Amino acid sequence: MPVSSRLDRSDRWVVLREGTRERWGGDLRRQHIFARLAERTGAEVEDAWGICAIRHGVDGGLWRIRRYLPHRGRRPRLVSAEMLNPYHAEVATAIADPVAVAVYDAALAQARALGLSLTPERQAELRGKQAANVAAFRWQVAPTASFAALAGLDPARLIVGGNGTRVDRVQPGPWPPAPAVGFVSGGAPGRGIETLIAAARLVRAEIPGLRLLLWLVGTGEASERYIAELRSAVAGEPWIEIGAAPYGRLGAELARASILCIPHPATEYMDVALPVKLFDSMAAGRPLVVTPRRETAAIVERHEVGLVAAGDRVEDLAEALERLAGNDRLARELGARARVTAEREYDWRVVGERIADEVLRREAG
Repeated sequence: MPVSSRLDRSDRWVVLREGTRERWGGDLRRQHIFARLAERTGAEVEDAWGICAIRHGVDGGLWRIRRYLPHRGRRPRLVSAEMLNPYHAEVATAIADPVAVAVYDAALAQARALGLSLTPERQAELRGKQAANVAAFRWQVAPTASFAALAGLDPARLIVGGNGTRVDRVQPGPWPPAPAVGFVSGGAPGRGIETLIAAARLVRAEIPGLRLLLWLVGTGEASERYIAELRSAVAGEPWIEIGAAPYGRLGAELARASILCIPHPATEYMDVALPVKLFDSMAAGRPLVVTPRRETAAIVERHEVGLVAAGDRVEDLAEALERLAGNDRLARELGARARVTAEREYDWRVVGERIADEVLRREAG
């Protein structure tokens, strides 16, 4: 008997998610992480939850939750695709049965990795938000067990959800006529951008036609300033292109590269992160070159969809890039395998099905 059929059919489920924006992969994750759970439970889906709470303040956000106050019977089971602020977490506990929340942000660890300085007040705010959600929801869904350990989540209440892509939105395009390395990232130090540029310069000494395509997103004033300074620094090297790749045209942009790279440096956060760009790159049908970060490297090696650099030196990254840039047959073979793997294992519908299975299994138990 399917797990879902053992649940009380009188239960009402409510899924809170932010489902209106498509700036980058994180928005798609918030849309789809509980989509299959919503379908299987007949849940009422509340889109644009985060936007509403911001635009209308506490009262507006509270009103949207209060729509689901039960008139009789059991409180609705509540699932949220992102952490609620502490006030809404408290309200959710009072008027609903909070089941599961997605915890895909470890903001303090990420700030340390990117060299960002947070005020003590901001640090306390971030800790308080996570603590409120952990207290409210029975289960926490996180991308990896190692990420959950870094975030301090209880393993007994953890559901490892992974990450994914939209294989219908990101599809392979024509292979480029000349080797090109691509990287999608937020614009900030600490993401390995400078290392990748230096490695590409070394590769060009052997493969002069190589191009480097950097699709960088400005996430704030400091980020925009960083991107502007980077543009200025490479202005004399026309083979380096800095642009943007909104999710709506991500597939077409990624198709311009023959190799997609994730050069994240060695930090505790990068070691446990499982970035959406990894799975978008696989969906694009391109081989990966990654630095030896634990979770990213494990995916690449397990599915044989690319190369893991031997170390974190510029020379290590350059060696892996040159191996693929100089071997078109190997690059195409790994890229084709990456696409098949994305379709079978990492499309959001597949990932969401696994998450739904586990949530419903635990709730039925």
